[in-house]
Amino acid sequence: MISQTYSAVEIETISDSVTRQLNCRVSGTVVDHIITSNGGNVTGVSMLFHSPEPNESSVPFYVGDEHGRQRLREVAVGRWHNHITDRFKQHAEWTHGPISATRAQSHIQLPHELANIADPSSVSLILFASDKETRQVLDKLDSQFPRAAKLGIVGSQTPFLNGRDYTLLGPHIHTGGVVGVAFSTHVCMPRVMHTGLESISDVLKIERCKGNVVLELEQGDATHSLIAALRKQRMDGDARVDSRLFARVTSAQGDESRVFQVTGGNPAKGGIALDTLRDLSPGQGIQFMMQSESEHRVTGTSHNPRVCFGVSSEHGFTCPEVTTQMFGGATEGGFSYGTPQPRATQTNCGSVFTGSTECAVPGSSVLLDLD
Repeated sequence: MISQTYSAVEIETISDSVTRQLNCRVSGTVVDHIITSNGGNVTGVSMLFHSPEPNESSVPFYVGDEHGRQRLREVAVGRWHNHITDRFKQHAEWTHGPISATRAQSHIQLPHELANIADPSSVSLILFASDKETRQVLDKLDSQFPRAAKLGIVGSQTPFLNGRDYTLLGPHIHTGGVVGVAFSTHVCMPRVMHTGLESISDVLKIERCKGNVVLELEQGDATHSLIAALRKQRMDGDARVDSRLFARVTSAQGDESRVFQVTGGNPAKGGIALDTLRDLSPGQGIQFMMQSESEHRVTGTSHNPRVCFGVSSEHGFTCPEVTTQMFGGATEGGFSYGTPQPRATQTNCGSVFTGSTECAVPGSSVLLDLD
């Protein structure tokens, strides 16, 4: 990973030099900041080297639009569509019933490097860098490699640096897509931390929803429940009026949670939209949150090599757990993560709790310890 403080020529030179002098394949991207071993962020270069043991493998790959990837985040503001009048019908096939973007049939084909892996269950970790259009690639990786942990960072946008939307490093420099490596080595599971948020409401049960839109909660429509939480916050002396709003969604059993930004609301209709291409379900819980004004602090230390990807905010970024050997970076685009999935859970595709997750919540981080 290379911080965006370098020039376009320097970025290409660094990538070429590493490839040539160390005789290795490079996968990476440009990021806002490099995360240091003490949890802070600086400008510079962060590198992670891997030399497979005789019984291990590491497979570099690239997935782009030429592999059938669709740009779901660019074609629609809403997340569901009418299957009769949908103007994107020619690009995707929709199932019957409640229609959402998560139900679009994917036509993506994995590159031969991944498709030709003889035993997909041998892949234990997929580490990657990408643009913001990761959803369909994540779904395909989850389907092909259900036993693998996934960990990726969304690169910084670089149009004013070198004229490219993104700068993804590999054998060639790509302006978009996903570059990464599939490993067969043993790894720990990724851990996600949302250290920069504080709750402003109790956990409320979702009664009605469609796609990524919450329509009704146990206390009434979603918009008025959020407004009530904000009013109470201000009555308690919090004068913040411009802070972004977030929602922690919990499973019906209460054993899993995901955090998303609130991207819109309609007081007249009562619904609020969350920043996800996955589907919410009645019975799940939701808790509204705001960014905390308290200083982010380091909460733990380790001596193991560690990967840390974070989401930059206006206050910068601090990794909540430090180590003596850190490979990490932070961007406003955020990161993606996923844990191995039992076969039984894969039938409920489209749910916010199935498969890998995208996160762009400021101050959040994902950590992965390396043995």
